[in-house]
Amino acid sequence: MKSYIVPGLDSTDKDLLHNNGIVFFPWNTEIIVDESQLAEALKLLGATATEAETEYENMYMLTLQFNVLAPTPAGEQRALDRVRKQSRANYIEACKARLQEFVTQAQTKVTDGRNKLGPAQDSFASLSRQLFVAQQRDDGERLKQELDEQFERLLAVPHVKAVRVTTGAILVYTDTICATDARTGLRHELGEFLIVIRTDGVDDGVRWFNSTRRVRTIHTGMNAPRVYADGTCCVDEIKETLLELIAQFEFATVAELAIQFVETLANDELSKHIDRWPLAKETSK
Repeated sequence: MKSYIVPGLDSTDKDLLHNNGIVFFPWNTEIIVDESQLAEALKLLGATATEAETEYENMYMLTLQFNVLAPTPAGEQRALDRVRKQSRANYIEACKARLQEFVTQAQTKVTDGRNKLGPAQDSFASLSRQLFVAQQRDDGERLKQELDEQFERLLAVPHVKAVRVTTGAILVYTDTICATDARTGLRHELGEFLIVIRTDGVDDGVRWFNSTRRVRTIHTGMNAPRVYADGTCCVDEIKETLLELIAQFEFATVAELAIQFVETLANDELSKHIDRWPLAKETSK
């Protein structure tokens, strides 16, 4: 029986599989699913896959393509609207829950004793301001309206094709993203991405997964020139910025910066390998 290595799944995806009876086994940072459960696993993930042989007998590496509903036919548009409505509701609830976490953390810091406030004082002041703003809402209606507007801004970010909200994470699906090689002026096609934004800031807050192709450069399975196989990026400064924005619920800005990061190259060793990705179609004509 064949076995398949499934890459690019976060803890939410794995919980989804586990809770629906899919048996899988850890494989480094990936998981292994046997042939009898592959179809059901892909259905739960909302994905299709292509397989490639590995050096191990009867074991194949999958490349996932996550499905996005077409926006044009009337029936599919209605289905998309239902999904978007649910994601909007999930988004609002996730933000409310995260705000409550901030409030609880602030209260805990006060309880621990004022003699320990020191560097925590600035943090507490910020959290207190958030609590004050939240308390000024009329039974949460203004907060709901504001978060609803933020969700619409998230959908309007360039290259964003769809947004899904799951427990603890916002899943942003993009269209095809390209990057320009400054040495040649040529545009290279990176592919479509799934950008996972963790609302609690864990796992560096943001991870990038290329659902079109993975490329071997200085490491195998690179999602982009500066994004490793596990979805993490190589630049600490962007991580810090994204975490700060996540803490402020600025998820539309997080998505925009995350997209800009993969389509912008730097003068570093990793960016030099952009030529391993194919030329963009408009370039190769």
